[in-house]
Amino acid sequence: METAHTPFTDILVPLDGSADAERALAPALELATRTRVPLRLLRQSPTGDNDVAADYLAGVADRHAGRTPIETIVDGRESIPDAILDWLDLETLVCMSSHGRGGVARAVMGSVAEAVLRRLDRPALVVGPHVSDEAIFSGRVVACVDGSTESELTLEPARQWAEMLDLPVWLEEVVVPRTSPDWDSHGDVMESGHVARLARRLGHVTGWDVLHDKHPAPALAALEPSDMEPTALLVMATHGRIGWDRLRLSSVTAATVHATTVPVLVVPAAPVTVSGHEAIARGTTGS
Repeated sequence: METAHTPFTDILVPLDGSADAERALAPALELATRTRVPLRLLRQSPTGDNDVAADYLAGVADRHAGRTPIETIVDGRESIPDAILDWLDLETLVCMSSHGRGGVARAVMGSVAEAVLRRLDRPALVVGPHVSDEAIFSGRVVACVDGSTESELTLEPARQWAEMLDLPVWLEEVVVPRTSPDWDSHGDVMESGHVARLARRLGHVTGWDVLHDKHPAPALAALEPSDMEPTALLVMATHGRIGWDRLRLSSVTAATVHATTVPVLVVPAAPVTVSGHEAIARGTTGS
């Protein structure tokens, strides 16, 4: 597949020496191999142990030599998010793992992942703790919406990634069950009509569905209709209607990342006013 048809020009994978962080390698390597874009590995070394960091990255690169060219970067600043953000080019894809832990009352994306995502001006690929190294990007791309305008920003990235990976697109509208006695079948028709209009607007959509669940994250993670291929990629926005605020990432998105076995493309819902590398360098994106 030609690089010109990809929504990114290179891939940056932050590593910290842990197995958790290295979970991001499998999808990043698969993407780099399919799209032929450069892959860069970044290790922070604030204590000045640059040789140790460089040796670690060289070892990782050697283990995967032959699949795709790999560049290694050692950065000495103390802030991991700053180190990540400063190495981005205009269309770099950040592919990183989430070290967060989910709970019944609260889901945590992970402090580093959340700090980076809050400042990014572009989609990032987040790899949760249950993502397998096998069958990467096999199935369909699922764009998740919830009735909010912000969540509809998942549509175009879903289309682009589906085209890049040569996979079908599916739309899933996530709705908290209605408890009002005034809510009847007419309301269900309105919800179905809304997602159907989105599917027509996007075009080339294989199918769509409306998911009613008080706990949408586990339901999204388990999506696998009997008449469809399994989910290859979930596309979700950072803000929306279901318990999201302006200061934190969506609890639904974080919980889904924690529960799903596939990577999640997280799309920023609030476009920044300063574009590209200028915004990244100033550290103002998404703040």
